[in-house]
Amino acid sequence: MVEIFPPNFSSEAAKEPLLGLRQKTQDILSRVKKVEDLADCLVVADMKDLGRLKLSSIYTAAKLKEELDIEVIPVIAVRDANRSGVRTLFLSALSYGLDSVMLVWGDKYNEGEGSANVYDYPSLSEAIKEMRALADRANVSATILAPVNLAALETKKGEAIASSRLKSGADCLLAQPPTSDVSVSLPEHLRLLDEKGLKANVLLNVFPFRDKEDIDACRKRFGWKIPEVADKLAEEGGEARLIKESRTVVEKMREKRLPGVYVSTRGRPEIARFILD
Repeated sequence: MVEIFPPNFSSEAAKEPLLGLRQKTQDILSRVKKVEDLADCLVVADMKDLGRLKLSSIYTAAKLKEELDIEVIPVIAVRDANRSGVRTLFLSALSYGLDSVMLVWGDKYNEGEGSANVYDYPSLSEAIKEMRALADRANVSATILAPVNLAALETKKGEAIASSRLKSGADCLLAQPPTSDVSVSLPEHLRLLDEKGLKANVLLNVFPFRDKEDIDACRKRFGWKIPEVADKLAEEGGEARLIKESRTVVEKMREKRLPGVYVSTRGRPEIARFILD
């Protein structure tokens, strides 16, 4: 499973926004086609950046689905939309023939940005349950994906949240924080999945960090606990060494016969080839 960003560009540089988005859409399509053979499906992220113009994840997924021979999955963020809005987005996805949808709570905004956070849903599990019911009423055999916090699985609350999302109707959980290395995070993440009986329900994540500063920034923004071995790899060989480690992580996952892997490309679809091929 390969995650991509929707077409986007800086709003400050947008002299002709519609033309710019069309060009960006064609650019994304051509770049994704180069790695299409490596993926069973694409996940189109929901970007939270007020400084950029972008197509919605649903419209982007629909356009890619017209051109590609693989499944395309849009992401819908629940926290910042009211119930009517989330229902509309979900039904819009189904109407485009997008039978798989990922529901997320939503990343933190940068300081000084973002909405007041609507919180119409008390939890992501409640949204999953409602979207599952909508799909059933529409007579669509939908696949619903949701995130899971691996670090929280050690706690009763974290384990209960993961269990609740599956019981509410999620078919698969995509893991965070990422599995950054083979010596520390991969064994730890496998241990957690085995202990909690989630190995068949969770796809571990590979996230191509750029350098040590990037690792530190992700720790700060997302609250990820990334082992210090990742810092050493970054100091040893920069981005190339980190990508090589991601490739090794995927190879080990295949050896362990995990159900799959969730690869973030961070706006660079072509990087999937260096990790998966």
